[in-house]
Amino acid sequence: MARSDIESRLSDFEFRLERLTQAYYRWKAACFAAVCEVPLTGDDVALVNVVNIGSEPKRLSEIGQLLNRVDIPNLQYATRKLIRTGLIETEGNSSRKETRYRTTAKGQAVGDAYAALRGETLPPLLDALDEWAANLEKTGMHMDLLASLYGQAAQIAISRRHQS
Repeated sequence: MARSDIESRLSDFEFRLERLTQAYYRWKAACFAAVCEVPLTGDDVALVNVVNIGSEPKRLSEIGQLLNRVDIPNLQYATRKLIRTGLIETEGNSSRKETRYRTTAKGQAVGDAYAALRGETLPPLLDALDEWAANLEKTGMHMDLLASLYGQAAQIAISRRHQS
């Protein structure tokens, strides 16, 4: 996949990014399983966590934007699954576009337990990294920028596909 030194380094970076992503989602699922009897994937946990942010219920389109996901049918499937588990519920009228999702009391309690377990386990492990806490904001901004650049690259790839 690499035809030059920069492409080789990019491939190495992307492989590390893939491994980080998979480890992160595996960790989220394991952390959630430790505080809740409902088995969920890392994607499901991300959705619960996003719905749990703030006090305002969120539309599916907002959830998708916050998670940088465009696979609305998969998000719809996941929200139905999470409603059945009793972790989230709907609010609003019957229109799919206007339906909002919020955590239930059970979802809030599990979210609080998840946050507590994360606070007990992850920061002590991260302390092995020099100045990790001081670098979080800058690292986060770089990650946001990379997400934007990959999104832009996806748009370029899509437009090229349609030019052929």
